[in-house]
Amino acid sequence: MINTMIFQLMQNATIKEIKEAGLEGVYAEHGIGQYPTDANGVPFTVTYFSSTGDPVADLSEDMAAEQKARAVYENLIDLATDKDVIEPLLWLRQREVVHFNRFKELYDEYVSKGYDQQ
Repeated sequence: MINTMIFQLMQNATIKEIKEAGLEGVYAEHGIGQYPTDANGVPFTVTYFSSTGDPVADLSEDMAAEQKARAVYENLIDLATDKDVIEPLLWLRQREVVHFNRFKELYDEYVSKGYDQQ
């Protein structure tokens, strides 16, 4: 969804606007196509995704990821001024909250059954 929002925001941007936004390097390599990176331009990688096979450990990591995503959406909302950008970000933020809560319910169930003792 974020890439779609960025594409929609950039699709009618002039070269002058792209340069003023400091995006000329991105434009030079990718035009207005999407190339997922973090805010510093570091490309997306699954290198840091982890799975241990331990359901409690993996759910803990999943919950942390949901909280990190929620925090990023909140930061983006703080930076945004366009209602058409803010509304989807609010939805995405709420989705992370729901995901966290569902993972937490499963985590609590696994802990109550002793899966964290294996």
